Amino acid sequence: MRLPALYDGQRAVLFRWGMLLAAASCALAPLSGASSATPSAAVAGAFVGIGRLGPLRIPSQVALRRDPFIPRAAELPPGTVVEAVLLGESPHALISLGPKATVVGVGDLVGGIPVESIDATGIRLSDGTRLTLRGSVP
Repeated sequence: MRLPALYDGQRAVLFRWGMLLAAASCALAPLSGASSATPSAAVAGAFVGIGRLGPLRIPSQVALRRDPFIPRAAELPPGTVVEAVLLGESPHALISLGPKATVVGVGDLVGGIPVESIDATGIRLSDGTRLTLRGSVP
């Protein structure tokens, strides 16, 4: 015996009935679990250790070292110097970060701050900081 095919309207009705029955069973579940019976001695004995913890102590004031919702300020490493710039369609700069040297382009991070632009005099970071090319006049 073959079952007839279900059409979209019939599937929608069955889906709604299924959702209604599922919601009803979830809503009635707490009523089926509620009981006026007292717990047995074995069950009550399992919770004896909780009383030994004592009352919950909540501090009246909590000291925060910083606001966690404000991002930390990015800082340039000490001794950051622009050694050379390469201009063109995609400008890059060679910078010294203390003992290390690295090549950065527009959008790269220097000490957590994005590079906004690179020109013949140095680089400008998105926070307004200007790093001039070594040996150039600012």
